[in-house]
Amino acid sequence: MDIRIYSAVELDKHFEEYIISKFERLKKFIFDEGVAEFYIKKEGPMYISEIRIHSKNNNVFLKEKDADMNKSVEILFDRVKRKVTKLHDRVVDRPYK
Repeated sequence: MDIRIYSAVELDKHFEEYIISKFERLKKFIFDEGVAEFYIKKEGPMYISEIRIHSKNNNVFLKEKDADMNKSVEILFDRVKRKVTKLHDRVVDRPYK
């Protein structure tokens, strides 16, 4: 999975690597090569983080906002992981016709 990071907020290299390592874990739940686009921006006191995952079978879009940038990313990752595992289980557990 190709992970692209777009940021309107200045991120240091370690935080970018942290984001990539977090979302690399989702590769095993996506069957084909997909693209994950991660956006982070600041509106007033809130940080808004979004992820768009485009794959052959599924598209996922989730958005999270919080006053703390790290917390926003963590909550978003947890939500994305739940969503992608549900989609994966739906495909794997589908009975054959």
